[in-house]
Amino acid sequence: MRKTFLTIIGLSAAIALGATTASAEAASSASCSQARDKVAEALSKDTSANHDAAVKESNYGRDFCNNGLYKQGLEHYAQAMKLLGIS
Repeated sequence: MRKTFLTIIGLSAAIALGATTASAEAASSASCSQARDKVAEALSKDTSANHDAAVKESNYGRDFCNNGLYKQGLEHYAQAMKLLGIS
């Protein structure tokens, strides 16, 4: 019984690790660069009240991506895009 329990725990950990690795692969330096370019282009054309907040989110995105935290960087770029009204 104990061996079965330990096996189940080991399999659960392996599955969780695999899911984390897969999401890390989706967020990469290249995807950060694409998001940065998209936000920068939109910011150059934007004069809305959300402009300053979008710049702040974009800067957070840049900082996270530059430190290898791509997922968090992309989340901030996504927030900047939302503030600018782009997808």
